[in-house]
Amino acid sequence: METLRKQLGETQEALTTRDIKFRQLQADFKQATSRWEEQKLALDAEIARLESENRVLKVNTNAPSAAPTLSDTENPLKWSGMEGADGDDKVPVSRSWLKETGAQLAKLTDELADKTKLCEELQNKLSRSSRAPVARVSEEEAKARWNQLRDRIKAFSLEYLNRTFAVNLVSENYKKEFTVLSPHWKSYASEQGLTCYLFRALIWRYLLRYFEVPCRAWGRDTSRRIVEVAQPLSQNVPAAEFQEFQEWYISTATLVRKCHPIDKNLIEELTTKIAEATMPLAGKLDSRAFKASLRSIVTAAAELSATFDQSHFVVLMHQEPGSTVTHGFPYNQEVMERKGMLGLGGAVDLMVTPCLLKREKDYSVIVKAEVIC
Repeated sequence: METLRKQLGETQEALTTRDIKFRQLQADFKQATSRWEEQKLALDAEIARLESENRVLKVNTNAPSAAPTLSDTENPLKWSGMEGADGDDKVPVSRSWLKETGAQLAKLTDELADKTKLCEELQNKLSRSSRAPVARVSEEEAKARWNQLRDRIKAFSLEYLNRTFAVNLVSENYKKEFTVLSPHWKSYASEQGLTCYLFRALIWRYLLRYFEVPCRAWGRDTSRRIVEVAQPLSQNVPAAEFQEFQEWYISTATLVRKCHPIDKNLIEELTTKIAEATMPLAGKLDSRAFKASLRSIVTAAAELSATFDQSHFVVLMHQEPGSTVTHGFPYNQEVMERKGMLGLGGAVDLMVTPCLLKREKDYSVIVKAEVIC
């Protein structure tokens, strides 16, 4: 445990140092870009002026004119009063001045190329020193993996947990768990065909911890430390910078995934808890096969939650984000799929599975929740 704390401390220190370096590089890049743009505009204007003068000089040099007399050469003022073929005044220019102007133009061009190269180097340096690469998951992949997990839990409940059970077999602690799911849980326990829905909801209630607590898949200690940093930030960050906070959290989760494996002890602990809550009510079964199948489901949930930690996908098994209400609220067809009716009301009585949302500027529904009204 002490080693994990030390590793996490080193990870957090490295993350803080990287963030400070990133912000400094970002500020330097913005400042250098601003200076480069100002200098580029000035150099472009100077180049344009010199090119314009160069074109005029070429026209005047190539324009047919009478050879100047000695008196004209001796008095340069007469040149400024003479008109060329295009009506412009002729200007006496020496070859040395033309040569100097060409050299100045070449120098300005080289300076502009150097500034452009410097800006590109700064941009490359910034990109190399930027945040850890984010494991992006597409909407199609997230939807497919989510549905796979739902189907596995459904198949498990139909195979092992589809029998009615006596209410007196349920301990007081688990009665409270069932009541949180639905105030009419006894009706689900006694009615054939509805029992599996109650157990599916119970399994999801246990698995939901993986998706609600940041970085839960990597263990309680790691998760607790991440929450200690992330929670104050999420509460105090300005709304305009919330997107930056989300990217920081995603990058942090990506870094944690590189440093720590998924906590197998937590998977085993959760498997045991679900088995203790369900096996006494399932009748006769192969306990070894039951636990093995359940363990694979918990493992899949942990791995999926680790992926969602590195994305903008959110799992919701309540009325709305931030709520703790699990039943008694109006049925909403946009976010819920009705699987059956226990009574005649239009309110949700049991949320069987959570819904999958994508959080961007607003929440969008990827997979609807399954409910019974």
